[in-house]
Amino acid sequence: MDVTIVDISRLAGVSLATVSRVINTPEKVSPGTRQKVLKIMEEHNYIYNSLAGGLANKNTRTLGIIIPTITNPVFALATNGFQKAAVSKGYSVLLGSTEYSAAQEYHLIQLFIGKQVDGIVFTGRPMHSQSIEYLRQRNIPLIITWEKITDEEISYVTFDNALAARKAVDHLIALGHRRIAFISGKFEASGRSERRWKGYKESLQQAHIAYDDDLVVLTEFTVMAGKTAATQLLQLDMPPTAIFCTTDLLAYGAMASVQDKGKKVGPEVSIIGFDDLEMSGVMNPPLSSIRIPALQMGEIAAKTLIDNISDKTKSAVKHILDSKLIVRKSVAPPCG
Repeated sequence: MDVTIVDISRLAGVSLATVSRVINTPEKVSPGTRQKVLKIMEEHNYIYNSLAGGLANKNTRTLGIIIPTITNPVFALATNGFQKAAVSKGYSVLLGSTEYSAAQEYHLIQLFIGKQVDGIVFTGRPMHSQSIEYLRQRNIPLIITWEKITDEEISYVTFDNALAARKAVDHLIALGHRRIAFISGKFEASGRSERRWKGYKESLQQAHIAYDDDLVVLTEFTVMAGKTAATQLLQLDMPPTAIFCTTDLLAYGAMASVQDKGKKVGPEVSIIGFDDLEMSGVMNPPLSSIRIPALQMGEIAAKTLIDNISDKTKSAVKHILDSKLIVRKSVAPPCG
């Protein structure tokens, strides 16, 4: 016998209103209570169905998109591409942000299934195996962006993160830089950052440049974190002449740190970012960056997912797109 919202309320020892808030407005519930209710829901395989029972097993022409954060504009760009392509096919879109939390990821998937979405796109970071299996068991079409996945049954749209990083670091090496620093978000939050680090190491190794742990800083994905990281690097006895950052937001902070030290970005410390956000072209100086196909990834993801829902594509589709280094005035040969 299926459990009801009344059962969840009783088992969790909370009111019906609290369970409803956990489902619909979780930010209004204390973390402790929210996790207790979610645990009970998971243990009893409870999924809230927000639509009439008569819609069961029928398409709602609704898609879900899950992103890691709303603070990085590059994910907004991908979401925009996804939504435009979905709307053009007559679908509406539900958006959720995990804030890099596995628990929130799982909750959003449950919530989207309760809303009876026809399919889900997951973007920006590796998806937890528990979430993938949960969707597989319920035959919910899934496509992943930003990440290459080994599961042969799951479609993805991505680009080569390691190769993209090598494009940036190879350019710095070609300019004559040998002390090249690396600023990134923490690997546990972003598998793509780890792949960019591997690309960074590969470029150094190919150029016979020794890898130096002191030149690598892992931090949060914010402008201020980038500034703090760059300040730390510039205080080294042998500071870097160039810095590669795995997001433009981190690079903006690094630029501010260099300028606060009275140094010139480019002529004295070269900086390259990653994402090529619109703001990067109007920074002072304009920021060199890796341009990724964020909008295109979103568009292809929506079209592939809808094809899968319509049974036009029965097997997984793998798309690997290209990235491009955009060179601007934030890089120059090392002075001296």
